[in-house]
Amino acid sequence: MQQQKVYAEAAALACGGMVGSALFAFNSNIDLVIKTDAKGAAAIAAKMGLKTLAECARKGVGSEEIVSRGTLDLLMRAAQGERRIGGQAGNMANLAAALGVRTYIHSSVVCKELTQHLHPGVKVPSPFCFQNAHDIMSDGNVPVHVVIDFGKDRYIAVNDMHNTHMLINRNFKRCMEHEVMLVDRAVVSGFHLLDIPEPKGRVEEVNVLLRRWKGRNRRLKVHLELGHYKRKDVLAAVLELVAPFCDSIGFNEPEARQLADAMGVKSKDEAAIINEVMEVCPAAVLHTRDYAVMAGEGADGAGARLALGHLLAAFKAKEGRDPAGAEELARFEAKPVELPAGVKKKFGRGSCVVPALSLGTVGGSLGLGDAFSVGYFCSKGE
Repeated sequence: MQQQKVYAEAAALACGGMVGSALFAFNSNIDLVIKTDAKGAAAIAAKMGLKTLAECARKGVGSEEIVSRGTLDLLMRAAQGERRIGGQAGNMANLAAALGVRTYIHSSVVCKELTQHLHPGVKVPSPFCFQNAHDIMSDGNVPVHVVIDFGKDRYIAVNDMHNTHMLINRNFKRCMEHEVMLVDRAVVSGFHLLDIPEPKGRVEEVNVLLRRWKGRNRRLKVHLELGHYKRKDVLAAVLELVAPFCDSIGFNEPEARQLADAMGVKSKDEAAIINEVMEVCPAAVLHTRDYAVMAGEGADGAGARLALGHLLAAFKAKEGRDPAGAEELARFEAKPVELPAGVKKKFGRGSCVVPALSLGTVGGSLGLGDAFSVGYFCSKGE
């Protein structure tokens, strides 16, 4: 009964409790989504010689890897797929805009091939100001990632200099110098794709941006959303140079294990990892398929915000898309799962634990963590 009340409060947040404005950076692209099942994914893996995809299909887990240009082109011709906005920043920006948030996005490339897949009201950088996405008419070559969505999870193939080099748009940097005064929340992500000889320099560039933004706008709250990192040195640089300037860090279970390794935490216990994260950042948010837990600053009263994250992720998993708006989300029905025994006790006092929603058959696995982050971080709550 208590959890049903929390979810009722979450639906109410979506109908009038979202922040006024939010910024999403740095990774955006087009996803070519190929829907199949584990057997179909395994067949594609065998045909293309993709060992990582084969392992994903066999274990029912997700992964993202950099492939050759030739492999990416072959994958794009392997099966019919749907083109949609992709990347953590792209996914979050579209959903936030649909919920009425004034939304800004960073994209290394701004052209109609990308913006036609954005919510019309999402604001993108141009030479002199931010423009609505639907006003962009210029042509360009936008990076495309191939996503094999096999139900339980997804495999993503990337060959994309813009995001693997984390090229930061100069127009974005210049325009955001002034626009940041109007921004309530900023979510930074995409570092997990960074793959250049000296990645620390690029992370330092983000460090400079965060310090400038927070210096100009003292009320700005920043959230760091992790991903599956291929390089330990990149994650270490992010923890050193980005995390201390953020108000919270979000991650899932596999990412928690990567955090433990990067931070030298011998224990694989999630509560111990969260405590270690809070040594460098005021709050930590772990989201899993069964529950979400927040610890640190703001954990008191965070139940509705975490529940809204679950609600948005559940809608996307069930329907295979974002809700058209808060009204459609309010009509969505699902029951909370039973929390595993001992979960609340494990994380202890000062934390907030909210069970996820039971769904049964799902319609997609792509962008669920991104949807959760929008619900948690872009809603007001207490």
